Amino acid sequence: MTALFIIDVQKGYIEKYEDGLVSNINRRIQLAAENGELVVYIKNIRKLRSGSTAYDFADGLTVSSPHLILKEKASVFSDPGLLELLHQHSVTEIEIIGIRNMTKFKERKKKLAKAGITIL
Repeated sequence: MTALFIIDVQKGYIEKYEDGLVSNINRRIQLAAENGELVVYIKNIRKLRSGSTAYDFADGLTVSSPHLILKEKASVFSDPGLLELLHQHSVTEIEIIGIRNMTKFKERKKKLAKAGITIL
């Protein structure tokens, strides 16, 4: 099964990108839902002195799944529950869309390959 990760498509980040990005992401989310793919939303959390906060999803983003991972580090794969979720749904491939940090991407890809998961 394929999982679709929608990463950091949040107010405060999305404004820096082209206007059509959210509608392109929504088309891919719709296709994933139609194909029965696991859709996982990832939000970045900012740590503040008063606690942690996360920006809301970008205006107009389609939310078609209850699966939400809140990440405090650059890597979404730092969340121990994520790998468990992927195994529960027999995920073997991950497609990542949205706003992603390419730093350490190859390292993460190798770690997931050891767990039997390919990043597309």
